[in-house]
Amino acid sequence: MALFPADNVDMDRMLDDLDHLGFIKRYTVGDVKVIQIINWSKHQNPHVKEAKSILPEMPEVDACKGKNEESTVQAPDSHSSFPADSLSLDSGFLIPDSLNPSQAPVDRAEMFSRFWKLYPRKVGKDKAEKAWAKLKLTADLFDTIVSALARHRQLPSWTKDNGQFIPHASTWLNGKRWEDEIDLPRGNVHHLPSSRHHGFADRDYTAGLIEREDGTYGF
Repeated sequence: MALFPADNVDMDRMLDDLDHLGFIKRYTVGDVKVIQIINWSKHQNPHVKEAKSILPEMPEVDACKGKNEESTVQAPDSHSSFPADSLSLDSGFLIPDSLNPSQAPVDRAEMFSRFWKLYPRKVGKDKAEKAWAKLKLTADLFDTIVSALARHRQLPSWTKDNGQFIPHASTWLNGKRWEDEIDLPRGNVHHLPSSRHHGFADRDYTAGLIEREDGTYGF
């Protein structure tokens, strides 16, 4: 619910994807279906008095099984995308570090959709998508691009004249403009036009009035 609030998602397929990428391992022992989080012990430090798990452990590979016999690693109705014998934790299978954003898979199309919604000038979308496809995109780079875009949107050159001086998104991306060093003007961060109503302190509000004995003015 935190990641997909009220979204209609195929959770079983998404778990299969995580299994395929090596972030989790799905297996079945008897009637119990289990999800083991790979690298759990690497990133978590349970309390020494933590109760032992009641879930069955992952069966080990029986090297003596014949080709036509069922492996003990995984029940037939389990959801792994690989042959069962290849997913033993001792098999040497390369498992990505789930906490390393540079190795985590990114959805380029979804990230471009988010970028395009934020980019204020909606022209040349096809060229922008081509420029986006050239990026060596990671989660960190996406965060950098979005943060820089938020700063660029506050530039006077982007906010004046209905944004006609905003570069096309493809130009902005191809030029790696997110790396620009920009200084935002201080004071009015919204760059609202200066008020036409000014000079109040310089006006003579007694002009045409008669000064009374008590120091007040009137007609």
